[in-house]
Amino acid sequence: MTARDSFNAAMRFDRTLPALKAEFGYWTTTVKRFLREGMPQAAPLPAGLTDNGTISGATAVDPSGSTVPDVNVRAACGLDSYAAKFPCDFSPRLPVRVVEEDEEYRTLYDSYGILKKERKTGSTPPLDLAFPIATRADFDAYRERYDLSSFASRLPNGWDALLPKVQARNYPIRLGGFPYGFLGLPRHLMGIEGMFLAMYDDPQLIKDINAFFLDFVMDYWAPIITAVQPDCVMIWEDMAYSSGSMIGNEAFREFLSPCYRVMVDFLRGLGVQNIHVDCDGYIEKLIPLWVEVGITGVFPLERKAGNDLRRIRADFPRLQLLGGMDKRVLTADKREADVDREISIAAEILAQGGFVPHVDHHVSDDACWSNFRLYRTRLNQAIEEAVS
Repeated sequence: MTARDSFNAAMRFDRTLPALKAEFGYWTTTVKRFLREGMPQAAPLPAGLTDNGTISGATAVDPSGSTVPDVNVRAACGLDSYAAKFPCDFSPRLPVRVVEEDEEYRTLYDSYGILKKERKTGSTPPLDLAFPIATRADFDAYRERYDLSSFASRLPNGWDALLPKVQARNYPIRLGGFPYGFLGLPRHLMGIEGMFLAMYDDPQLIKDINAFFLDFVMDYWAPIITAVQPDCVMIWEDMAYSSGSMIGNEAFREFLSPCYRVMVDFLRGLGVQNIHVDCDGYIEKLIPLWVEVGITGVFPLERKAGNDLRRIRADFPRLQLLGGMDKRVLTADKREADVDREISIAAEILAQGGFVPHVDHHVSDDACWSNFRLYRTRLNQAIEEAVS
């Protein structure tokens, strides 16, 4: 039995195999803390690894790429590979241009044309300062920067040699993710304020941006899906706060639903069965809208935002759930009983299938090794006990 077998069994609600035992990933500083606190070191961390990055819980599809896969936590806790992100580049591939730099910060234009300020050390995310699209004229010029004649240059390095290994893989692969989504990408290119103003002032602009990228992505992905047969597709949105959705139902159905329906039909036509949305925040009011357009699963089910796994499963018994374990029980001030209460929720959902439990996003560096080890030991046991 492979990690790919376990993932797909969970997605089929097949409880004759144990669900995937995996974590999505970790802050770099989290793994460093675990090592300081006694986690056995199976392999040294890569040289030059900075503190403001992440370490993936998945195998790297492209070993020459930028993904840093975890080795140490997997070995210490008996974990499988998470669903590995297939490398995709949705940008116009503009040259990265540094405009200012000092010992602490770097300000640059990235390959999307976004001006951002990033800290060289620490775990602070970049600060976006300016965006490439504000008007229709900006968008018309922006889309001209895309070469639509060939997508081969967007494939991983050494693709012809890599493809047979990917096809023979023993781990699951997910296609998609940041920053591609139907709210996610317009926001990425316009900024949240610019996008919302355009929804009111020039709604057709948002629809045209989504139509362009929908065609672009389907053309880009079609040969990848045929060759790789990804185990799921992830649409990145992050369209909710802790209090709920950034947009109302009417706006969702006007701007997003038509795109979702086209994408879902396209994916199903190519044999993709598991179509997930990545959205932080409180998503329970968004789930009916996603289910309405054919989405089959949600990630990462952030618990601090108020998402209730039992309630979601009761309302949507065939919805695939990924994540959902409250990272707050991993801090040093929590006790065994706190961890066990969390595991009891996981055990209840595991008994129904369709669930890959893991921390609700990257494991942050306020987690201590002793509580994480306890949590993973108990969760692995619950996964085994759910097999029927």
